[in-house]
This record gives sequence, C-alpha cells and structure tokens, in this order.
Amino acid sequence: MAGTTSFKPHVILGTMTFGVGVGGRIADRATIGAILSEFRAHGHTELDTARMYCEGNTEEVLGELGVVAQGFKVHTKAYPFKLGDHKPEKLTATFSASLKALNQKKVDVFYLHAPDHATPFEVTLKAVQELYEAGHFAELGLSNYAAWQVMQIYQICKVNGYVLPTLYQGMYNALTRDVEKELIPCLRALNMRFYVYNPLCGGLLSGFHKFETDPEKGARFDPNTSQGERYRDRYWNKTYFDAVEHVKQAVAKHEGMTMVNASHRWVFHHSKLDQSKGDGVVIGVSSVKHAKENLKDCEDGPLPKDIVDAFDEAYAQTKTLQQNYFR
Repeated sequence: MAGTTSFKPHVILGTMTFGVGVGGRIADRATIGAILSEFRAHGHTELDTARMYCEGNTEEVLGELGVVAQGFKVHTKAYPFKLGDHKPEKLTATFSASLKALNQKKVDVFYLHAPDHATPFEVTLKAVQELYEAGHFAELGLSNYAAWQVMQIYQICKVNGYVLPTLYQGMYNALTRDVEKELIPCLRALNMRFYVYNPLCGGLLSGFHKFETDPEKGARFDPNTSQGERYRDRYWNKTYFDAVEHVKQAVAKHEGMTMVNASHRWVFHHSKLDQSKGDGVVIGVSSVKHAKENLKDCEDGPLPKDIVDAFDEAYAQTKTLQQNYFR
C-alpha cells in the first residue's frame, strides 16, 4: 500500500504540455485551469515554463489565463537553439518575448536553460545583470550546466557584483543519477537550491511503455518530433526498459502501489534531494486526473526497503548508459 504521512512535498508544476505545438498535450483552457486549481489546492504555487515550450505557446496560454494575478509564481527559461543565442541582443529579445507572452513585466525566476558554447559567460551575464537591474526577474537560475560551469558562473557574478544564481534545475530520477557525483555537492557549497526535472524518466518509469511499440503521435517519445528525439536518446533503450521491468516486478508485490507512485516517492525520500535546503521536484501532467494522482503520490511517505533495493539494482543496470546531466 502507498504510505500516508504528513509529509509536505515541494512541488513545482511543469507546464511544457500546456498549449499547441511540439510537446503540447492540453490546449483546452478550462482543463488547464482545473489543473492549476488542483495544484493550488495542494498548497503549491510555482509554475515552470520556458520560451521553447510549445514553440512559445505555453507562455501565451499562461499569460491568457492570468496566472500571476491568481497568485502563481512563474519561472521561465531562455534556451540557446543556435550558437550565439545568449549574446546580449538575442538573449534580451528572447526574454522580452517571454514577458510579452506571459503579459508580465517580471518573473520570479529567469533561467539560462543551457550553455551557449559560442558566447563567453562574462558577456551573457552582463546582459542578465542588466535585465535584473531593470527589475525583470527576482532570481537567476541555471539548467543543464556542468558543475564546473556553475562554479565559474557563480564566481563571475560574485566578482562583478551581479545577481548570484540561487537555483539549478537538472535531470534526476531513480535510473539517472549523474547529478549526484559533482553537481549536487557543488550546489551545496554555493547554497543553491536544486529542482529536479524528469523524475519519471520522461514517463518511462510509469511502466506503460513497450520497447517494441511505437508511442502515439505527439507523445513524449514520438520519434518524429524534436522533443521525441531528445527523450528517446535519453531513455529509449532496452537496458532502461529491462530496469523498469525489474522495478515493476517488485512494485507488483505491494497492493495499491504504482510505478509512478514509487518513482515519485523515491525522489522525495531516497535521493540526494534535501527539502530543508529548498530543493523541489518539477512534475508534469497530461490531464486533471493525472494531476490529482501525481500530487497525491508526492505526498506519500518513504518506500519499503525492497522497493528501494529494486531501484538501486535497476540503476546498476542503467548507470553506464545514463546521459550526462549537462549539455
């Protein structure tokens, strides 16, 4: 059975499925509104988005719904699709497009979504500081940077008196633990919070996917989309599927427990996450029912030892195949 405790998880709602375009699964505004209401009913207010989600439409949807006026906190990101996209003029244009779509003058967190390997950090961070001084964001976040890059960025900001990065969002789950070696110790040293994305391996840990079966069109692992290519490259291989099956067999022995429930509980109770330091987990949803189930799962207590052991044994299989947490 699922464990019931008074545990209050730090959950952030991932919105990449909201809207139309690549990755979009929910376009109906009433459905999205119901999901947001359910999220808030569980005591959460942080919404994670990005300029790249649904090719900009996700931010537009959030803007149309007036989420800030409803009391939600918005975090957005600027991804460098091309080399040079984090040069001042392009970064500023991307961020300005986000603010316009969100119908806001400011967001709570602005992330550099990944490194732009053609633009020196000093150049990018000067532009970031100008946006900060103009009052357009409250906190600076980083995502998909290597630990040494995080340290370098932090030092550049500190030396120049810029806003310091206080938050990192990274890929982490029971079968992909690369962040544990260097990144998390780095974040602890810098007093930066860690937000997890992909706690379910992009959905693979739901246990519903079959290696030999093609996913439905437009789904997370659809090989015909750019998003699908990225996720298949991360997780779609026989070893990962075998690892999931190993955990499924252990979970099946516990009445009422599901793979999604077990996977969320692993992240909150058996990983290197530390909520006392402000760490949290970004969860995704595809329906109101999905939102209710996921939010409840996150509130459950620690796992039985045999399930934790099964996850560790599964990770022993995937460890040599896991992708780097950085890009």
